[in-house]
This record gives sequence, C-alpha cells and structure tokens, in this order.
Amino acid sequence: MNKRNISFRRLCLILLLMVTAISINAQSFTTRKHKLIDAYGKAFVIKGMNNPHAWFGQKAYDALDQISAVGCNTVRIVWQTGGNDQELERIINRCIELQMIPMVELHDVTGSPQKERLVAMAEWYSQPARTAMLRKYERYLLLNIANEWGDHQVSSDHWLDSYTAAVKTMRDAGYVTTIVVDAPGWGQNITPFIERGNDLIKADPLHNILLSVHMYGSWNDPDKIRNDLKACHKLKLPVIVGEFGYNSDNGNNNLGCKVDHRVILETCNKLKYGYMPWSWTGNNAANQWLDLVSPDDWKTPTWWGREVISGPGGITETAKRAKVFK
Repeated sequence: MNKRNISFRRLCLILLLMVTAISINAQSFTTRKHKLIDAYGKAFVIKGMNNPHAWFGQKAYDALDQISAVGCNTVRIVWQTGGNDQELERIINRCIELQMIPMVELHDVTGSPQKERLVAMAEWYSQPARTAMLRKYERYLLLNIANEWGDHQVSSDHWLDSYTAAVKTMRDAGYVTTIVVDAPGWGQNITPFIERGNDLIKADPLHNILLSVHMYGSWNDPDKIRNDLKACHKLKLPVIVGEFGYNSDNGNNNLGCKVDHRVILETCNKLKYGYMPWSWTGNNAANQWLDLVSPDDWKTPTWWGREVISGPGGITETAKRAKVFK
C-alpha cells in the first residue's frame, strides 16, 4: 500500500479522535439548532421538575431523592437573590450526585418589564465569588436568568434588547454554559421567540441560548400548543416548556389555567422538546391543585403528579439521563 495513503489515513484518524475528544470534553451544555447538547456531545431532552428551594429549604432539598427516583433528569431550582450561596452549592451538588441536571433560576423579577431589573439578575450571577462557585459545575449546569421577566406589554423588541444586555453581562463574567431565557407575558408569550428568538441567539457571542415558555391560561387552545411549538421547531429554535399546569380550573384559581397538558406532553415528545411541570409541592391554597405530590409528606403523587410523572408520555416513561454523567 502506498505510504502516502497510510499517512493520510493516520491523519484522518487523528483528526477524528481530536474532534471526538473535544466533543466528549466540552465545558458545558450547548445548543445546536433546535437541540440542547450536553457536555458529552449528546442531545439531551429535559424531562424535569420545578422544585421550590427558595421557600422550603431542607424539605425541598430532601425531596431531591424522590424527584430523582421518579425519573426526572433535570431540576429547575427555584431560587432568589437573597438565598445563601453555600446552600445553593449544596443543592447543585446533590442534583449532580443524583444524576439530575441543575437549572438555577431567580424568582425576584417575575412580571417586571424593566430592563434594569433583568440586568440586575445577570449581575447577581456575575459577582466574582458567585461566578467562581457556579462555574465549577458548568459541565452540568444550566442558568435560567430570571423567572417570567416581562409583563403582557413587553414587545418582542424590548424583550430582545433587554435579554441581549443580560446575556452579555453573563458572558462577560465568563459563563459558557447554556443560558435559559423565559418568554415575557409572565412566561406565556411565545411571539417574541418566533419573531426575535434567532436574533437573540445570534446576539449571544456563544450562540448558546435555550428558550423557555410557560403554559397556563393563555394556552387553553390545544391547536395553539401544537402550532406554536411546531413554528418554533421549523425555525430551528431550541425550546422547552419550562412550566405548565393542567386542564382543570380546580378551585377557581387565580391563574385561570385550562390547559390540555396531554397535548403538551404529546407535542413536546414528538418534537423532542423538553418540559417541566409546575411544581413538586408547596403551592399556596389557591394553587394547591398544582402540587404534583402531597404537601403532607412531599412524596405521595396527586392526580396531577400521576398524570405527568407516571402517565402516558410522562417523565417516568420518557426521561433519559444526560450522557455527561457517564
């Protein structure tokens, strides 16, 4: 055989091994078109849980074992800027030990339309000591800048401008992992994703944004769920349903939630979009119907929990752990 051919083959093999090594040893999550890619280089579909750590301390921490046991592969850590950093690190570590991806989110500016308040959340993440702590876990970590920033009056352009500034603040601090960005309209207005989502991704120096829409009363039309998620997929947007409720207005609650959750599960599974129902437990009296498990013991599933955890197309049936834990 020609020695030149052997050398060329060896070179190709070396290059292939280098590419594989880079993929396997990536620093963090990334996004590629409509997919979320873990640090092992494999597509990862979030099937997780919102857990209220900000308000329930040790109870929420102890619940992580049961959340993992039902198959969740991600925990959205409900947090606030007044929380203790050592406790947050303890929660992140426990999620990783249980092979669940920790997604930190800040609840302080829910519904605020002010750009300055959103940027303040990015600045909280970007404090040097906090950045150093969080970046230790970037191989496993997702960062959701702010829960449901933006009221119903926030336009697509204002959403884009505000999040461009917030994302820049975090990238300037050194974060490389995927940044999760909520829709405005208290999390429910998906229009800015469709109109300016790709512009936000392009504005990020790392092009590494995951878009999160929340589905409550504004999503009471099953066709809207299907059509709008399909529109995002057609635009190659990486999207998750970061919170959602269900199709019974139990107790005349103030969210007015009449959402066909089974359509959410079906559509997300078909499009390979992730989802995280709200929430493990601990909701106030008006919204207690959204508890997935009983607040009495933090582990016995309610009807809502049985639907999205162990029901058809639910978490137990469809969730897979991130390959990064291999």
